[in-house]
Amino acid sequence: ASMAAIAFTMASACLVLLPGLSPSTHARLPSSSLRMVALAEPAAGAKPRSRGAGQRERVSTTSLPLRIDGAWYDLLSYADEHPGGRWLLEYARGRDVTALFHAIHMKNSKLATAALSRLPRLESESLPQPSRPCPFPSEQASEGTLQGPYVLAGLDGKPVPEAPPLPPIESELRRDLAEMLRREFPTPASSKASAAHWARTIAALVGTVACWAGWVQGSALACLLLPFVHWVLIAHTVHEATHGNLHTDPRINFWAQFTSHPICFNVFVWIPQHLLSHHQYTNDDALDVDLHHLRPARLHPGCEVDEGYGGANFIFKGYFSTMGMSVLWPVRVLQQKSTGRWYRNLVTPKPDAVSDAELALSLLPVGCVLLWPWLRMLAGEINALEAFFDWYYPWAVTGAIWTVMTQVSHVQEDCQRPPSGDEQDDYFRWQIESALDYSVGSELVPKLTASLSLQSMHHVMPSVCGCHFSALYPEYRAICEAHGVRLNTRKDVSAAWRSCIARVFELSSPERTPAWALREPAADAAESGPLAAVEEHLPLIAYLATPGVVMLACTPLF
Repeated sequence: ASMAAIAFTMASACLVLLPGLSPSTHARLPSSSLRMVALAEPAAGAKPRSRGAGQRERVSTTSLPLRIDGAWYDLLSYADEHPGGRWLLEYARGRDVTALFHAIHMKNSKLATAALSRLPRLESESLPQPSRPCPFPSEQASEGTLQGPYVLAGLDGKPVPEAPPLPPIESELRRDLAEMLRREFPTPASSKASAAHWARTIAALVGTVACWAGWVQGSALACLLLPFVHWVLIAHTVHEATHGNLHTDPRINFWAQFTSHPICFNVFVWIPQHLLSHHQYTNDDALDVDLHHLRPARLHPGCEVDEGYGGANFIFKGYFSTMGMSVLWPVRVLQQKSTGRWYRNLVTPKPDAVSDAELALSLLPVGCVLLWPWLRMLAGEINALEAFFDWYYPWAVTGAIWTVMTQVSHVQEDCQRPPSGDEQDDYFRWQIESALDYSVGSELVPKLTASLSLQSMHHVMPSVCGCHFSALYPEYRAICEAHGVRLNTRKDVSAAWRSCIARVFELSSPERTPAWALREPAADAAESGPLAAVEEHLPLIAYLATPGVVMLACTPLF
């Protein structure tokens, strides 16, 4: 058993880091969404980056089209010099990246715009678009088209916009935020992960490896701790890496994002959704795929009501959310099926640059995790009940953590109000007011969440590592106040979870809204007393702890 444990751990680690491509190919395909369409000129004396082995055979050599501000640009000649690596440009092939371009390049917008203007343009007539939005790969191949400018569009027969429905980008708010970034981060390295962030990351990595090794050998303690420890690693690595914020070397960002495997999500299907859909069209029910992850619960007023379903579906489905993102999404892509049964167009696409074989190979770590407890049962090491909990518990708790940490940031009544100005006249106002911040001023919470708790800052400055947000927040808040921008805040994550649940039930089944979701948090914990303070956190504690409590209660039967 010990030899099998060692072999499993080593194999899973290799497969997590090498999903579908050889080490030499990975080394040549650095990634960084910080410079997803970063067009600053290469440093003097910089050599072009070499193309990964076999990559030319998988992608078109005629052009690499991206649409920015209504114009199509060909980045093919630039791709190998791209500071973030050719890899990520290929992931955005054929997409509209207008909002990402301007958000990522807030600090150096003039330089980026000038460099963009020097790239060759493509006539839109020369770029065949699919006959329907969100085509399956076979449809796209038979028609000889691009994937289409949007990751998600045309749900329920809604019209597909010719141009992205974005408010104006340029504003005084953006200029003030850009000035703050230029002053605080004079060099590219200064906005990346700090030494303290790296120290927490290394500690989380060591803990995660130890928990996985213990889980393989049947340690109940390791199994109980695994989802929490692995989540801390994921929060410090994957999210920052896909935004290019861990390090100036894009190869480090590339490797780090695969720490989401095997029990959080599949990177190949997550990146297009997160960067190209959610970050550009936050809380737009027609274009933000995140609002449809946990159907049939209704997460936005623009989503239709599914009779017979309610907010309880959201709570229950959260336990299976990461299993869906790690298993169901990529498998459905391989099967060329829609993600859910509600819309034919709700597809979780892989980028054109990723082959079916690579996507299938990226599922191997997941397969190991799904099969291992049952293999131990067949070997006579454990009984069926223990195998079930070893199999189910890591998925359930990771799913619950993911649901809490992601959904509280945007599924809120105040995040889905119209902008506070007379008109939607400012893209960055929209980004700030569609996000929620909690535990503002806390020193501990941003460290545990890798600053996911300060979501509005991340959406307007996605090129800055979250470890810097707490120090910037006072000035950031002052800028927002000066421009009349509404900051949506909550006392802590428990308060954010309650108001999120209240919003989901309000939209899905208001008559069944639980009383605890409507309870206002105490303004002062000292005045309310210790029991009231604990009571405030009970709903969140119960949601995260229920799988573990049930597992511990069943251990006498193991």
